[in-house]
Amino acid sequence: IHFYKRKMDAASSCEAEGTPLAGPLPLELQQIRAQSARTQTAALTTRRKSEEVKERNILKIRRRSHTDLSPEESAKRRSSRAIKRRKFDDELGLSSSLLVVSPGASNQTAGNSSAQLTPVPTESRSRNSSLCLTEPSTPATPEIVSDQKLKKMFRDKRKRRARKEDLVKDLGRWKPTDDLALITGVEQLKDLVLVYKGVKFSCHFTLAEIQERWYNIMYEPVVSQLALQAIRNLKPELVHKVLLQAPFSKEEETALNSVDTKYLEANPQAAVKEFEDLLASKPDVFHPLRTGGALHVHWQYLKFHNLLTEQVVRPLPKPEHAQQLLEFQEGEELVLDNELLDPADDSVCTEVQLTERQAKLEMRKLEAEISRWQVLEDQALGSNTSDFDNQTLAVLRGRLVRYLMRSREITVGRSTKDAVVDVDLGLEGPASKISRRQAIIKLKHTAEFHLANEGSRPVIVNGSPILTGESIVLHNNAVVEFSSLRFIFLVNLDLLQAIRNESSKNSYVKSLL
Repeated sequence: IHFYKRKMDAASSCEAEGTPLAGPLPLELQQIRAQSARTQTAALTTRRKSEEVKERNILKIRRRSHTDLSPEESAKRRSSRAIKRRKFDDELGLSSSLLVVSPGASNQTAGNSSAQLTPVPTESRSRNSSLCLTEPSTPATPEIVSDQKLKKMFRDKRKRRARKEDLVKDLGRWKPTDDLALITGVEQLKDLVLVYKGVKFSCHFTLAEIQERWYNIMYEPVVSQLALQAIRNLKPELVHKVLLQAPFSKEEETALNSVDTKYLEANPQAAVKEFEDLLASKPDVFHPLRTGGALHVHWQYLKFHNLLTEQVVRPLPKPEHAQQLLEFQEGEELVLDNELLDPADDSVCTEVQLTERQAKLEMRKLEAEISRWQVLEDQALGSNTSDFDNQTLAVLRGRLVRYLMRSREITVGRSTKDAVVDVDLGLEGPASKISRRQAIIKLKHTAEFHLANEGSRPVIVNGSPILTGESIVLHNNAVVEFSSLRFIFLVNLDLLQAIRNESSKNSYVKSLL
């Protein structure tokens, strides 16, 4: 079917297209044109998505290759999303024009209006707008962030974070009640040192911390705004409790000193009413939450510490060799005179301590040598015959107890419910470090005494340790030590000589037989 008419140009003698025929296009041609427009739009959308993916991959590669960052920043978790950029409506254009039906100005009949098809050069479509007709434009290239710009962005971000942390680093310890108490104390006392000494906070703060907090509240807008907002959010009960503990100012204490002390001492029942009248007469001096009872309690506190102007310091008791003190100045001068004594010399005190220590060491050495001197005395004068009788072979003599050896073999140790020994050392002194069966003392057929150690700790004989399983000969006046207990082993020489003579006779008789 031919939709265009051709005409011959006589001058040029060539064929050329003429104007389109009047009337609407056929339905098949309209469908073909619409299908090609949809195909081109889908291709442009696919191309746009591929460019976005490519840009995202470029940003990922830049982040991974950015090795100039610190280890702390590189270890941080980062988002995998691409950096958002502005989307322009005219960044992409259609390569072909679309046909738009518009009313024609010519070839119109009466009562009927016909449409004329006009070609449109370029058409672009954005995400947020409908189909529109625009001039062809070049697509905008995506903005690529350089390495230097990325470094600057990270540096600025660290600075902002550090500044914010410095402003709020001490907000954890300072509670809203502490801020309210600090503000109230400064308003009352007008001195941060007095606030540090007289105001009780939720935890201990140093004077430097209080000064720093007050300066931050005064001159740091962020800290001040946060503190005031937290104070406004406090419950009325907490605010009332903090304000009741506000310290008394100098003006308030001066007003309390104006009360007649003698009248209050004479009429204690009217004390609260008197202070209520004072509070009503001077409302601009006292804190709004002061009561008559609170004023009475603080007045009693001032009276107890002799801080009222009407009080006079009582004179000190008159000593026998001094004059009567009539004024406080005289007592103060006396105290200051006592403080004029020479200060203690550290070198002299150290020397005195060393001398006392050496004297104590010498006394301990002499106490340890007493037993040795006693042994020498016994050796010089002979053994004490009163310690022996006809049946005693030897004596183990201590400071408190004397043990008699009347059999050829005895066991020495610590007696318990399960084990009983012949010589219980627990009677002499502390025997917790002595074994229950510490040693055995035995008289041999050669008329010699042997000591065998069977305990877990060594036994000291004349300064020589006897270990477990070893034995030694005990002579007369031998010093035997069991742990911290010290004994002297004394031998009955007369009875021992008689035993030797008897054993020699028996051996002689056996040799004759």
